[in-house]
Amino acid sequence: MKASYYEKQLNLLIQKVKAKSGEEAESTTSISANELNCSARLEAEKRLFASQPQLVAHSSQLEGAGAFLVCELDTKSILLVRGKDGIARAFLNYCQHRGTKLEQEKSGCKGRFTCPYHSWTYDAAGTLVGVPRADLFPGLNKADKNLRELKLEEAFGFLWLTLDSSGHTANNNTVEHYFSGLVDDLNGLGFSNYKVYFDKTRNLAADWKLPIYAFLESYHISTLHRDSIANFFIENIAISEQFGPHIRSFVPRKNILELESADLDSEELPNYVTPTHILFPNVCLIAHPTSYTVIAMQPGDTPGTSTWRHMLLVPELPNSEAEKAHFDKTIAVLDGQTYENEDMWASEQIQQGVNAGAIDELLLATHEQLLKVFSDSVTQRLDL
Repeated sequence: MKASYYEKQLNLLIQKVKAKSGEEAESTTSISANELNCSARLEAEKRLFASQPQLVAHSSQLEGAGAFLVCELDTKSILLVRGKDGIARAFLNYCQHRGTKLEQEKSGCKGRFTCPYHSWTYDAAGTLVGVPRADLFPGLNKADKNLRELKLEEAFGFLWLTLDSSGHTANNNTVEHYFSGLVDDLNGLGFSNYKVYFDKTRNLAADWKLPIYAFLESYHISTLHRDSIANFFIENIAISEQFGPHIRSFVPRKNILELESADLDSEELPNYVTPTHILFPNVCLIAHPTSYTVIAMQPGDTPGTSTWRHMLLVPELPNSEAEKAHFDKTIAVLDGQTYENEDMWASEQIQQGVNAGAIDELLLATHEQLLKVFSDSVTQRLDL
């Protein structure tokens, strides 16, 4: 990602750094703590998630005909598989005979999927191709018992699943339309050329929005991240842009002023600035100098719980022990320390305070207003 691609934003950010002042509102605001532990709101948020394209995999994780993944989404088992025609498809992972979970393995490569109960068999297109003793099912039309297919689209190097495609948005809008305003960004980042080096999901005793809030302000960096990444960044300065419900922000590193005299066409932006894309409602794309973090949050089964998925994408998988050691160190600093021991820990601490009834609101400083913007974007789209 060349610095010149964001020259306009970079010039503004440099001005902010020199002025020692980030984006600031005229007054403080707040978010109701009720948003973090309300059962009715959680159910509405889960319906919102089901109606939106959700990132479920990187394209490289489904490489080649017959490649498959099984993932869990909103208590449902989903089978992702790439067909002989090269198209990736998604199905509810349940045999249409009795509803038994069809594929038991998490990933692999096969042309056919056979139910462990009665050996009904489906191909990679979800078509029922085999029924033992079919003569015992007089009048059976196999076409009526194909796997239940879900809406899956491949774009920007990722697979996007819509669980509930009955709504207006899901039926009429492609993923490209959904991310309009950021399409050039997402295409330009070239994620289709990346590989997945790390992919881990954790359960979190905190509402799914809390970690996202952490990526929308830099006020906490010098304190919460003092043992990990704080030394890289300038405190309390950032700029942002909104594209519908999606947000793009830029946080300056301490060496950003070196770009004033540099050839922007030859400099990589993440060496001087950390750009972050918040893809509504739950995906955070965070640039690092040699890799890219993808975080996908999911609401849990009960209020104040969620899952946190962290993928680290790299331009090429390591070809030497030195390259592997570099990315292992990145994982140790980012995943093990910055995210797990700091961001996730802080999110759970906040949730405990909310659950205890200690606070009625999350108070936001004048330079933390993006949290309110994001919160309002969610609330406005709920069917409460």
